[in-house]
Amino acid sequence: MNKQLLSATGLILAIILFVSFNVVVNGNFKSARVDLTEDNLYTLSDGTINILQSMDEPISLRFYYTEKAAQALPSLKSYAQRVQELLLEYQRASNGKIRLFIMNPEPFSSDEQRADQYGLQSVPIDGESDPLYFGLAGTNEIDGVETIPFFQPEKEDTLEYDLTKLIYKLSNNNRKAVGVISSLEVDGEQYDPLKGEVASPDGAKPWAVMAELRQMFNVSMLPTDIRRIPSSMDALVVIHPKELSESTLYAIDQYVLAGGKLITYVDPYAEVDKPKKDPDNPMSAMLAPRSSNMEELFTAWGFKRSNTDVVADRKTATKVDFGAKTDYQPIDYVLWQKLVKDNFNKDERITSALRQLNVATPGRFEILDEHTTNITPLFSSSNEAMLVDKRVVQFRNDPVALLTKYQAGTISYPMAIRAQGEVKTAFPDGAKTVSGDIKKMPGHLDNAKQAIDVIAIADVDMLDDRFWVETQDFYGKQLAFNTSNNIDFLINAIEDMTGSEGLISIRSRAGFSRPFHKVIALQRDAEKRFRTKERELQNKLKETQQRIARMQVQRSGSGEQILSPEQQKEIAEFRLTANKTQQQLRDVQANLRKDIDKLDAQLKFFNIGLVPILVGLLAVFTGWMRIRKRNKARSQQ
Repeated sequence: MNKQLLSATGLILAIILFVSFNVVVNGNFKSARVDLTEDNLYTLSDGTINILQSMDEPISLRFYYTEKAAQALPSLKSYAQRVQELLLEYQRASNGKIRLFIMNPEPFSSDEQRADQYGLQSVPIDGESDPLYFGLAGTNEIDGVETIPFFQPEKEDTLEYDLTKLIYKLSNNNRKAVGVISSLEVDGEQYDPLKGEVASPDGAKPWAVMAELRQMFNVSMLPTDIRRIPSSMDALVVIHPKELSESTLYAIDQYVLAGGKLITYVDPYAEVDKPKKDPDNPMSAMLAPRSSNMEELFTAWGFKRSNTDVVADRKTATKVDFGAKTDYQPIDYVLWQKLVKDNFNKDERITSALRQLNVATPGRFEILDEHTTNITPLFSSSNEAMLVDKRVVQFRNDPVALLTKYQAGTISYPMAIRAQGEVKTAFPDGAKTVSGDIKKMPGHLDNAKQAIDVIAIADVDMLDDRFWVETQDFYGKQLAFNTSNNIDFLINAIEDMTGSEGLISIRSRAGFSRPFHKVIALQRDAEKRFRTKERELQNKLKETQQRIARMQVQRSGSGEQILSPEQQKEIAEFRLTANKTQQQLRDVQANLRKDIDKLDAQLKFFNIGLVPILVGLLAVFTGWMRIRKRNKARSQQ
């Protein structure tokens, strides 16, 4: 009886302790968690904390979330909790400078009206439920407003950056002035800056890069024939300087010598540059130049961009679907590359935190022997890259042929560089005017006032939307998100060069695709064997055709070709050999699939199944030890 009483008392005490523990934990450690992600994506970074602690004026954050409308979306509901918890963490870390308001806008309420006034997106989940609001509006003391119209679950890994950027923009009212010169319609046709859209629905739409730049800086579009760069520009971005006049290059030269910061995207073959087709001359578009350069300026600054070739890289190649619509086959397109951490300069703040850059038919830079600047590569190809004549891309861009002829090299080619140091002008006598006279502008500089700071990138296509932006449909709303750090690189460069580096440390914390490198290596090894067999077959076919052509061919009076018995025998033997080779190719593919499936199963087991098994075994062992201990205690009584 005493034992039963003691057991019951122990059980009641255990329940009381359990409940008390949960109350204490829930009350004092509600948001506590262990962050086991690779880059601590669920922990506020030092950069965010520094920005929060350096705030001079308070900022109000209004989090709009329609809780009722999200009940049918468990994943979205979970993400909303994550957002709210992070906002509370921001509030705690700000030392009272962040004022957080949680809003649950009901239909036809003042909260809903205010959310609409802020420009937050409402998403209709279905025809019957209330519209879903899931966004953030921030305001400062001078009526500045910044918003996140809708928190996209696909962008969870950039959540901290998006929130910190909003706060940073509200707490820093003096935005840097950035000028943009481009021979491409990066700002669209007839762009209306007040509406943020093109005036004509048929006109070219602005590139997403322009919207991103306008979020961070005061951006001004400058004409391609400009004669002087305004000194008020903190930085100048030149995109695809195609056939710029000497006077414009002279203006850029003088701007840089005066201390202006320059970022320029040049390209030996810009895929995004689409020449207009001439119905009377169909070949004109193909023959039209698609390259851009600033040769005179680059030479004065100690480097040059190769005009004849583009960089191919099997190691960083992007998989593309190639073939007939009914039979697409994934293949490594060696001219489209996904650059990762190994390709970035880890010692440069601009690139040290980047995860991925997407480039297309990129060029390369060469450092001249006689240079007075310090030239630093920012990102480069792997050391297995090879050079391809750009005419091959221009006239016969065949991914299979490129892969078949690919030969890995031993050199890493710089695709983006930074030049800093003392230089002289590239135009000591001035530049040609409209009248043809050579004149110097007022205040002409022969030497740099201070060390120049120039960044050059040998690829324009990386700014094109298709290489870094993806849109998804979310209940009828088109939501865009980044698929690489292409825009982050540009913004990092501007901020680093102009001294406004507040967000550099936390930008690019997002993780994109994280491939299984062993699987990729296995696949590429098998594909290499496959392509070798394919090349052997093609060479054998070519040799046989040449032998048949050299053989004497008899023709009948009707002109029909008559094959000799020797020719017929040779063709039959070749067909037999071809069939055998084709079977070997199929065997290679089958073995490839088996090896990949085997490795995939192993990885899934270790990553998914092993941990629960170990936990289960630990639980069984713990239970067994408790039973053993209990039995031992009973035996001693």
